[in-house]
Amino acid sequence: MRQKITFLVMVALLVSAALSSTPASAQQKSHYVGFVPPALTSPFHVAMVEGAKAEAEKLGWKLEVQAPASEGDFAAFVTTVQQLLEKGVEAISINPIGTDSAVTAVKAANDKNVPILAHNFITPFSEGNVVQYIGYDQWGGAEALAAYTCQLIAKKHNSTVDKTDGKVYILLGIESIFSHRRTGGFKAGLAENCPNVKIVGEQTAEWLRTKGQEVAGIALQKDPDIDVFYGNSDEMAIGAALAAEAAGLTVNKDIFTVGIDGNQPTLDLIKDNKFSATLGVDPYRMGVAVIDTMQKVLNGEKVPQILLTPSVVVNPDNLADYLAGKLWTDPVAGSAELDNDKPTVDKSSVATEAATMAADGAATMAATTSK
Repeated sequence: MRQKITFLVMVALLVSAALSSTPASAQQKSHYVGFVPPALTSPFHVAMVEGAKAEAEKLGWKLEVQAPASEGDFAAFVTTVQQLLEKGVEAISINPIGTDSAVTAVKAANDKNVPILAHNFITPFSEGNVVQYIGYDQWGGAEALAAYTCQLIAKKHNSTVDKTDGKVYILLGIESIFSHRRTGGFKAGLAENCPNVKIVGEQTAEWLRTKGQEVAGIALQKDPDIDVFYGNSDEMAIGAALAAEAAGLTVNKDIFTVGIDGNQPTLDLIKDNKFSATLGVDPYRMGVAVIDTMQKVLNGEKVPQILLTPSVVVNPDNLADYLAGKLWTDPVAGSAELDNDKPTVDKSSVATEAATMAADGAATMAATTSK
């Protein structure tokens, strides 16, 4: 009898040891989830997918990524979402370009009681239930990039930021809230920081490098004195840099190129002094944040409707820190971004809140001193 008890104890110890040596991901429940970019034609969306895949693999999940062939194919976007829902995904995250197609996709997920998130997007849809919107403040980020652009122009013209003149050409993305917010914020930043700088043209380049090169090339033929090409995305601005080089101009001396995304090809060009600056939004880590939210939702946890991810202007001075992830901060609950040609965050309310906090602090200090 004693030998039997001893044997059972040994078996229990072996089982316990085996469980303790099993990776954490293997002990967690595996989930099958979906991830739908607008397309995979941009390095930005590729990087976000890579981040999501890495985090899903870490958790032992199955992540299925599907996307339309082009960002303008809104019908294919809806079909892609519907196909993943039919395949039985337990949660899904989408990054739409067209809001109508987004609503259709959201309703399809709602009908199947599948939690749906929207990534790289913090503007609530007109209909449907989205568990969380994950993304950065496009207006505020573009405004910060414009402020840095003013410094570049002023240095080129040997002037001060508030007095310098100059010429800027804007490369627009496909007509959408993305192009609206990134253009509006940039224009606001120019007006506030270098009001004498003029916008001499703006035209769509459809988010594409090749189109950006074509549009910029024609613009330079008409006006070779353009100081800056700003792209609503890095890819279009890279196209402008290529067009400038083809025209015999030297980037960061004769002309500057700035964009939004923080894609790896852009970062490589900044390092090689062939691109001026980008608004880095770290798409890889944004992809990680999407899976982290999915995990919370599938575990029954409550999450804020808007999750604001950080953005920072990346230039040669802080490139190394950005690449090392030192400029990334944890996402926080934020405000929705509306297509209203106004800042996402009201600066006056922020200033009022700061003044109130300062006054409260002063009052507290005075009360403490009087005791």
